[in-house]
Amino acid sequence: MRFAKLHGLGNDFLLLDLRAGGEPLATERAVALCDRHRGVGGDGVLTLLPGDRMLIQNADGSVPEMCGNGARCAALWMVTQGCTRPGTGTVHLLTDAGNKACAVAATEAQRGMVEVEMGIAVVEPARKLGDYDAWPVSVGNPHRVMFVNGNPLQLAQELGPALCRAEGANIEFVTRHGRQAWRAAVYERGAGLTQACGTGACAVAAAAVARGDSLRDEEILVELPGGELGIVVDGENKVRMRGPAELVFTGDLP
Repeated sequence: MRFAKLHGLGNDFLLLDLRAGGEPLATERAVALCDRHRGVGGDGVLTLLPGDRMLIQNADGSVPEMCGNGARCAALWMVTQGCTRPGTGTVHLLTDAGNKACAVAATEAQRGMVEVEMGIAVVEPARKLGDYDAWPVSVGNPHRVMFVNGNPLQLAQELGPALCRAEGANIEFVTRHGRQAWRAAVYERGAGLTQACGTGACAVAAAAVARGDSLRDEEILVELPGGELGIVVDGENKVRMRGPAELVFTGDLP
């Protein structure tokens, strides 16, 4: 079976294009392939199915509702005809969090910028979670956003696993980085500490707007360990995410 490895800001995936037919990988097989020592290595497996459906399998075998970085990678692959030629265009991915329009601008075959319509962010009032106020945010999957004074990456490493298990949600630690800019680290359900999380960046921006700390209808920059994403939250809390996607290599599974 042919596969491709792609990444969005270091959040990396194995992609299987089964739009012409075929069965998704069994959970055990997906987990084994994501192993960074005994497999190909990745934060998850993306499987494209008929009807442009995108199935996501995390590195631990769980199936999240949505993956923002994964959507960018899948859209790049589709618009560039398997990363074989430059391309521009819009595709609509069917996910468990709804239909996501993805606009691709790739001046090179193997990399490009992708803007994804992420849908409406649902932000609930902050509540205490450990020592911090946490903003529950859903962008198709659940997040807990915490604005802190410490080092976000260190806090994610130290506190993320326990909070993620307790909440069943992705955990974001965030500090201000500018008027419309934030620095964040995310501990993800099913993948752990990753270089980037697209839905997490959207949750951070939506929570910052809800707090009155960032402006609507103006790009909010969210800096993650792997790089920066641009997020816009409009007056109806609809969220757009813009960032890169890139092919790493292709291969054949035995």
